[in-house]
Amino acid sequence: MRLLLLNSIGRTKWGGGEKWMLMTAKKLISRGHEVYIGCSQNSLLERHAKADELPVLPISIYSDFSLLGLLKLKKYYKEKPFDAIIGCQNRDVRIAGFLVKKLLKSNCLVYSRQGVQLLNNSKKYKYSFLPFCDGIITNTDTIKKEYDSYGWWADGFVKVIHNGVENHNDELKPFDYGKFIKVNENSYKVLSTGRLSTQKGFKYLIDAAKEVIKLKPDTYFFIAGKGKRKRELKEQISKNGLSSNVFLIGFQENVIPLLKGADLFVLPSLYEGMPNSLMEAMSVGIPVISTNVNGVTELMEDKKHGLIIPPANKDELVKSILSMIDDKNYQEMGLNAKKHVAENFTIDKMVDEIESFLLFELAKKK
Repeated sequence: MRLLLLNSIGRTKWGGGEKWMLMTAKKLISRGHEVYIGCSQNSLLERHAKADELPVLPISIYSDFSLLGLLKLKKYYKEKPFDAIIGCQNRDVRIAGFLVKKLLKSNCLVYSRQGVQLLNNSKKYKYSFLPFCDGIITNTDTIKKEYDSYGWWADGFVKVIHNGVENHNDELKPFDYGKFIKVNENSYKVLSTGRLSTQKGFKYLIDAAKEVIKLKPDTYFFIAGKGKRKRELKEQISKNGLSSNVFLIGFQENVIPLLKGADLFVLPSLYEGMPNSLMEAMSVGIPVISTNVNGVTELMEDKKHGLIIPPANKDELVKSILSMIDDKNYQEMGLNAKKHVAENFTIDKMVDEIESFLLFELAKKK
């Protein structure tokens, strides 16, 4: 199978969808398939793909009518006729679908991979997206249920394949938080990771941190990531006098050591698909708190694998964090979560499903 994973995300952006691409590509290549990463030149995605020694095809698609992107993709397709293309942005699907279905009239399959909801029940999408797409691959039953309710397609058009995480190297050492704080036996380290964007809800975590620190002054909060809201979050931290307890530590290449050195992981997001950051935290075995967004209840069970709380709710965050600090029994939840992920959400299981699905659909096409 010759496959193109196409993602025109901005040059400086990096997240769960991009991790999914590289993990999927590596595994499929190891199984004998020919897989290429299509992305913007000089992007973070290109840099990570090359670091993993994956074949990269520079394709810049800035809009639904990107002529240069279309011509570049056509050139690559002529050299290497793909069996399937999976686009990670709506414009990727439109450009790829228009090329192979309308211009070249080939049998190449075009799928949309959606980690978050990218469509709504609008004629704009029904008539500008569907004609260029053979199906949608998503990672949550919640998104499938929403999309199927539109009544646009037959059953099976939306395929759910849950995300997976890689096995972690037990030899990786925990991150040294002593770089930021004076660690003692009472220190409690709360970690959160993700792009510094409104979506991730860090504003509410910092508001909650203020209340927690009043009662538990040895509690420290670390937010790993970069993004447009950095200045705004720094000002919020400074304005509330939290600079000694709340730290923005920037983008971290590997979050596993951070997780191993932390006491608690918090996902305060306002919306998500199937959050990789939460899955990674659970796989390490530390206690977790997550807002109840999209695929979270498919990934974890409240009070068994961690705590699930409403989004945008500072008071619930405060209450949950304080309960985690005071009750050491929550460690058992972390161990339950680790076992749950190891049994149900592995990268191998995910790629097994992707591989069998694509091969089945290609066989039908032929």
